[in-house]
Amino acid sequence: MLESFTWKAARRSLAWPSATAIVVAIGAVTATQLVQDDRPVAAAIIVACLSFLGASIANVLVSRAAAAQSRALRDPLTGLPNRALLDDRIEQALARSQRSGEPFALFVVDLDGFKSVNDVRGHEAGNVVLRTISRRFQGVLRGIDTVARVGGDEFVVLSVGTGTDEEASALVGRLRTALRRPYRFDGGLVEIDASIGWAIYPQDAHSGEDLIAQADGRMYATKRDTSDESVVRRPALDGGIVRDLEAALERDEIVVHYQPIVQMRTGAVHGVEALVRRLRSDRLVAPSEFLPHLEHTPVVRTLTLAVAADALRRLTIWDAEGHPLTAAVNVPYRMLDDASLVGGLETLLERSSIAAERLTLEIVPSGPGAGSELDEPVVQRLRALGVKLSLDDLGRASSVAAIRVLPLDQVKIDAMFLHDLGRGGERSDAIARSLVELARRLGLETVAEGVESRHAWDAASDLGFDLAQGFFFGHPMSADDLSDWLTTSWPAVALAG
Repeated sequence: MLESFTWKAARRSLAWPSATAIVVAIGAVTATQLVQDDRPVAAAIIVACLSFLGASIANVLVSRAAAAQSRALRDPLTGLPNRALLDDRIEQALARSQRSGEPFALFVVDLDGFKSVNDVRGHEAGNVVLRTISRRFQGVLRGIDTVARVGGDEFVVLSVGTGTDEEASALVGRLRTALRRPYRFDGGLVEIDASIGWAIYPQDAHSGEDLIAQADGRMYATKRDTSDESVVRRPALDGGIVRDLEAALERDEIVVHYQPIVQMRTGAVHGVEALVRRLRSDRLVAPSEFLPHLEHTPVVRTLTLAVAADALRRLTIWDAEGHPLTAAVNVPYRMLDDASLVGGLETLLERSSIAAERLTLEIVPSGPGAGSELDEPVVQRLRALGVKLSLDDLGRASSVAAIRVLPLDQVKIDAMFLHDLGRGGERSDAIARSLVELARRLGLETVAEGVESRHAWDAASDLGFDLAQGFFFGHPMSADDLSDWLTTSWPAVALAG
C-alpha cells in the first residue's frame, strides 16, 4: 500500500510545476527503496514529508486558480466586478426575486466630463479618479448591492430591495453627491458629474438584458438636447483654455458687462443681466469662446460665483445712485444642485446688503443632463436662500424638459420666436402665444429676449410679456457705462411714444 501511495503521488505530481514533480518523484523512489531495505520508519517519514509537500502545493494551486478566476471576473483597474460577474449577480437577483417577490433596481451610470480629466490632467489622473469613484460608490451602497465597471467611464449598480421610482431617485441623489465631491491633483481640482438612468424589476422589465436596456435608454435621455446646435457642435475641450481662465480669475482679468431689462408696461428699467467677458490686452473675449470648455471643470463654479459677487457689489452702487435694480447671473443647469455653489452663494448674500430676491439665477438648459432630475435637498437649500430662478431659452427642447422639474419664478422666451411676430409667420405667432400662455398658467413672469426693433417691442407688448431685453434699447455695457446710461440715456426715445 505504501508503494502504491508513493507512485500515485509521483504520477499526480506530473500536473505540478516540473521542479516539484522531480522532487516528489525522487522522494517516491527513495521511499520505495527504503521499504525494500526493510527500513519502514524512514520510509514513513519520507511519505509524511511528501504528503505535507503535496498538500501545500495543492493549496497554492487552489489559491492560484481562485485568484485567476477572480481576475477574470474583476476590473483590473478598480477591482470592481466586471460585466461577466455583474450578469451572474443579476441572474441571482432575478432568481431570488422570483422566489420571494423582492424587487431590485439596476442603475446605469455614465460619467460626464471624464474625458476632460484625461485631456487636462493626464491619464494617470483619470485612473485615480476612477479608483476613487469606485470606493465612493461602494461607500454609498450596502454589502448586498453590487457596483460594476462595465466600460471606460460607465458603471452599473444593482440595488436589492429598491422597488419604487422614489427609492431609486433617492439613491441617485446619494450616488451623485458622492461622485461630485472634488478630486485633488497637485493643488488643482477635478470635478465629475454623471448621467444616471434606472429600471426596476419587475415593473419595468423581466430580464436582465431588458432592464439594462431600459436603464441605458433613460440615462441617454438625460444627455440628449437635439435642439441646441451649440451642444451638437461643441468643440473638444481645450485644456489650455481651462488653465488660461484659471489664471485670468487669479489675475482679475474677468470683466462683467450688464444688459438692461425693462418693464413692458411702463418702460422702466427693471434689472440687468450679468454677462462675463475675458479681458485681454487687445480685446474682450466673448463667452462663447471659453465657456464650453469650462462646463465640467471646477472653474465654472468659481466663475459663476465671481460674476455673482460683482453683480451684488454693483447693485449696491446703483442703489446709492438711486437706481434699485435686480441682477440675473447665468448658471449651467448641472450646477443647480451643486452644494458648493449653493454654499458660495449663501456666503455672498450674507456679506451683502442686497436682498436675496433681487438676485436671479438664470438657468441655461443646455448640455448633458439638461432636464434631468436634480438632487432635491440641495435644490431646496438653494430655494431657501431666497434667490429667484429663471429659465433661459424657453421653447427649445431642453427647456421644455427642464420646466418640468425646476421650481421657477421666471422664463425667457427664446428670441427666434419673436423675430417673425406680426410678419405673417403664423407658426411663430402661435408658438410664441402658446409659450406665453404656458408661463402664465404656471404663474411665471415672462421675459422677451432678443427685442431688436420697434416692431419686436410692439409684438412682445401685444402678447403680454412682462419684461423685455434686447439691443433695441440697450446693449451689454460696462457697469460704469450703465450708470451713465441710466442717468442720461433713459427712457429711450424709441419707447417714448
